[in-house]
This record gives sequence, C-alpha cells and structure tokens, in this order.
Amino acid sequence: DGVNQIQVNPKTNLTFAQGLKAILRQDPDIVMVGEIRDKETASIAINAAMTGHLVLSTLHTNDAATTLPRLLDMGIEPFQIASTINVIIAQRLVRKLHTSYMESYLPSQKEAQLVLSSLTPQEQKELGTTPSRLRLFKPKKFLPAHESGYEGRIGIFEILVVNEEIKSLIMERANADDIRTAARKAGMHSMYFDGLTKALAGKTSIDEVLKATYS
Repeated sequence: DGVNQIQVNPKTNLTFAQGLKAILRQDPDIVMVGEIRDKETASIAINAAMTGHLVLSTLHTNDAATTLPRLLDMGIEPFQIASTINVIIAQRLVRKLHTSYMESYLPSQKEAQLVLSSLTPQEQKELGTTPSRLRLFKPKKFLPAHESGYEGRIGIFEILVVNEEIKSLIMERANADDIRTAARKAGMHSMYFDGLTKALAGKTSIDEVLKATYS
C-alpha cells in the first residue's frame, strides 16, 4: 500500500523522463528511477532531490567513483551533483561456491602476493592475513556430471560516501581516479576488497572476484 509504479512505454511517449515528471506531480516521499539514461532524466532526478525528495536510481558505470564524472559528462552542473548525491553503491554479481563441492587451498607465494597487491595497507591490516597465511577456496577438481562447483550468485559491493572532500572534487570536475583515491583515503573499501573478503570466507572463488572486478 502507498506504492505506485509506472512502466515506461516509448511507443506512447511515456519515457523515463515523462514518467518521472508524472510521479513528481503526486508529491511522493521516495522516488525510485529504474535507470538514468540521459541528461533529461538525470536533470529531473537531480531537481527532485534538490526539492527534498529521496531519489534512488541506477546508472551503468564501472565502479562507484566513475558515477560522478559520468553525470558531469551528461551535462549536469557540478553544484547540482555535489548538493544532491549522498552515497553511491556499485555492485557486481559473482558465482557462489556450492558448499558440497568446494575445497580450500593454499595459493603459491606469487599468487598470494598478486591477490593482496591491489589492497591499501589499511585493507591488508583489516584482513589480518599475509601472503604466507592466505587460504582460498575453489570448486573441487573432480565434480559430478553437470556440476560446476557453483550454486547461485552473490553480490560484491563498493560504497562511496560523498563527503566534503568529494564534493570539492566534484566542483573541480575531478576525474574518477582522483575521486576514487580520496574516497579510499576516507575509508571506502573497493569492490575487489569486498569480493576478497567473501573469497576468504569461502563464499566465492578468487577467480570469480578477479573476473568481476578486472573485466
């Protein structure tokens, strides 16, 4: 109850932008836009947020930091982005290891160093492991017919909180690398870090994490 949904239909000129305009005339408390695809939709969503509405939406980018330059590229003004965007969550799906068909293993020293090399010192400290103590998981070598060693999928995430430093970078039209560096300095964990913690817990394999985060 109290939830209204509108299905876009370009054939009747009911686009994301037109649908969003119609929704805002209903004075909603929360607005969920399936996807921001163009400047018009982005502008309406930003204006809705500026007038006190909580707006949730999705945008196709490689990671959380890339979202902000992407909105700038769409033609949204820096001050509008800095004053309305609170948090960005990036996600990807990886296959989940089947608990009946998985096994643990100790990677080689070279592989272990590679696995940990892209982490910040703080992230390595939080993991509480070293290359020599790294234990990972993978599907068993010999599996029943039609078994892959995986079952279902789980998400790996990256959460970027737009703090004052990030807002300043937006106003300067900073690139994604600078925003990412500032966010990680402020404590943001990379999507790879989240995937690695799940790989160490036996929820997925490091191969799945690498494919999802470096593809």
